[in-house]
Amino acid sequence: MTVTVVAMTSINEEEPMALAEYLRVTGPLLERAGAKIVKRFTVNEVVVGHRPAKTVFIVEYPDKAAVDSVFGSAEYQSIREIRDLAFTTYNVTVAADAEDAAAPAMAVD
Repeated sequence: MTVTVVAMTSINEEEPMALAEYLRVTGPLLERAGAKIVKRFTVNEVVVGHRPAKTVFIVEYPDKAAVDSVFGSAEYQSIREIRDLAFTTYNVTVAADAEDAAAPAMAVD
């Protein structure tokens, strides 16, 4: 069963080298896991509340094990500090549609 991950991010424009390194490591991780970015949104306007991020990505993984293989990998763990430099906002969540609402929630770090 596919798993949908929602990533809400804002790039730190002052750290382009950190972003390049983050993408260099995470691109192959996503590819190995069989993950695909299926949609990218730019947050243009906030109607109520605060802007959560500048960009929202919808990423589909083949299953939960694939999500865990990316975020739990030694490669990903080794770039957490770089990730924190590359982004001013970085929130990743697993989403479930109404049919999957009973599935447990997961926080990704």
